[in-house]
Amino acid sequence: MQVPPRIQASSNNKPPLAFQRLALRWPALRWLAPVLCLLPVVLYGWAFFKVAYNVNYIAYDDITILGVIPGFEEAAWPERWRRLTDLFPEHRLVFSRSLVLFFYQVLGRVDLVWLMVVGNLCWAGCAWLFYRVFRKLGLSLWYFVPVMWLWFQIQSFENIYWGVSSLCNFGVIFFALLAFYLATHHPRRLVAALLAAVAATFTYGNGLMAFPVLAGLAWITGRRKPFFITVAVTAFIAFIYFIDFTPITQSLSLSDSEQVQEGVAGFFGFIGSLATLWGYAAYTPYDYMLPVAVVAGVVLVGLFLYIFRKQLASLFTSLWGKPVQLPAGALFGLAIILFVVITAAAVIYKRIPTDSFEGMFKGRYRMYSALWVVGVYLAAVSFYQLKDRVLVLLIPAAILLNLVILFTNFAPAVSNRRQAIAYEFNTRYNVDWLGLKMFDIDQVHFEQIRSYYGSDDPLAEGWNPRTLTDALTCTGTRAVDTLFATNGGITIQTSAPLLSSTSSYTDGAYYILKSDRHVYISSASQTAVPFQTFVRRFRYFSQHFTGYYDQATIEPGTYRLYLLVREGGNNRIYCTNRSWVETD
Repeated sequence: MQVPPRIQASSNNKPPLAFQRLALRWPALRWLAPVLCLLPVVLYGWAFFKVAYNVNYIAYDDITILGVIPGFEEAAWPERWRRLTDLFPEHRLVFSRSLVLFFYQVLGRVDLVWLMVVGNLCWAGCAWLFYRVFRKLGLSLWYFVPVMWLWFQIQSFENIYWGVSSLCNFGVIFFALLAFYLATHHPRRLVAALLAAVAATFTYGNGLMAFPVLAGLAWITGRRKPFFITVAVTAFIAFIYFIDFTPITQSLSLSDSEQVQEGVAGFFGFIGSLATLWGYAAYTPYDYMLPVAVVAGVVLVGLFLYIFRKQLASLFTSLWGKPVQLPAGALFGLAIILFVVITAAAVIYKRIPTDSFEGMFKGRYRMYSALWVVGVYLAAVSFYQLKDRVLVLLIPAAILLNLVILFTNFAPAVSNRRQAIAYEFNTRYNVDWLGLKMFDIDQVHFEQIRSYYGSDDPLAEGWNPRTLTDALTCTGTRAVDTLFATNGGITIQTSAPLLSSTSSYTDGAYYILKSDRHVYISSASQTAVPFQTFVRRFRYFSQHFTGYYDQATIEPGTYRLYLLVREGGNNRIYCTNRSWVETD
């Protein structure tokens, strides 16, 4: 049996980097590489704990998954297994549901931030696997600095701050990478690699794609017995996974030329989405960045082909002839690339008819672009010794990219937190809230599930949202600039300072629509100021506030518009002397 060769430590026979020579001259600089590796983790942790909040996200995924708790302990084992593996919507979220049950059984409640913490620890676990691969190369730690700055950035903030989504999307990548690491660096631990692939499969649907990657690695390296074992296990797991499987979305039609064109563009855009810089580029005025992501995807695919140019022929012939001989780090990078390619193809096939081209840039997909870059980079440093001047460019570029992403995405992440708080308020105080109807949830069940995670109700403090009148007691009067309807929504804008300080990102401005029967809240989102303004005034958030209501969620009636300003943990309600009549 042919075992893929590993790269042994070889730094002794390589000339030292300019960074290393600098550290030898000034020993005090020896700490700089470790500090640069840890600094993005610190920034990522700061951003996480500033924004993470124990609240149901804008969708009701968290509520649905926590629905596994009622009656689970009393159920028989076959029923428990059915509830753990129940499709949502086409995924079997055993990992997420198991953690929910674990926290509830051990601690008596399930704080949604705890789920986010576990999900983000999976993200950190991926970096740990990258480092284990890197350590086998015997390179200076400076070579690992770009990986850390690329990985610990917040462009995929929808996953970072969403309990179930973080567990699913970060968890599946961690388990898949663990399977690939074991297969490439410990090829005799086949059982452990297959178990990791099983964990990936029952964390999120595309985790099933780890199995063909493992089988492919075994085949091209001449390990026939592991290949056939992997194929057999794949067939067994797929049989279990697709029992009672019911697709709920249309699939891409190859006869529809428009869908095919969007699919091709979406495939490359999926791979290159890191280049959009904004996590919400697909749904904001920054959508002009989407074609840039397509071009970036083409470049990244070309970069992969260039890195593997000397191995492409042997990889091709290894499909039926002589096994390929690749360093373990390059095999690991190749596994990452294959996994991203299969995932991108699956997303395109399943989501293009529903979400179209723009849907390929959802926040929960963006991490695969960073994963591609890391995979290509690890393969590159496995094959080649990067010159000093290349690393001198890569390190500042990775740092700058991380900081730009932090600057452009922190404001929408904060807006998402405030919006989630507003959505939970609307769910609590409107029994006919559209979100409940869409997920077939009644308010009694919602409150039962909410009791498990015990969220706060900050926007209801100091007043009674259930009062049967449209008149609220006001602290004063604040004018709004515009109130208008467009494209099925109600937009409210205010261009005036409303907040003097923010001790918590629950603090903020919120608009209230109040009738004698209903009360709806919309968070007033704030964008980041231009970078020049940030430097000049050392102020990050703009003083322009925009609220939005989807008219489909507003019941017919006459509403008064109020402004709620939460500051320092206290609510103040202002009259605006504006009203709204909803007729449909």
